[in-house]
Amino acid sequence: MKTATWPRGLSREKASQYIGISATLFDTLVQKKQMPEPLAPSNGRVVWDITEIDQAFESLPRRNISTRENDD
Repeated sequence: MKTATWPRGLSREKASQYIGISATLFDTLVQKKQMPEPLAPSNGRVVWDITEIDQAFESLPRRNISTRENDD
């Protein structure tokens, strides 16, 4: 897990960058419960816990990519 250079709590934009997707797609994954809900530490500010993002990322479905051998 490479969390040393990232803060524990990430903004929406940083959370999406952390896993390599757009903020819009990140929102969709949160709505689908494939990414965690944010925490609300103060006055309307929300952050995502990087450890929860790591766990959710590991649970995302894998794309089934067939190899040339399997296509024959």
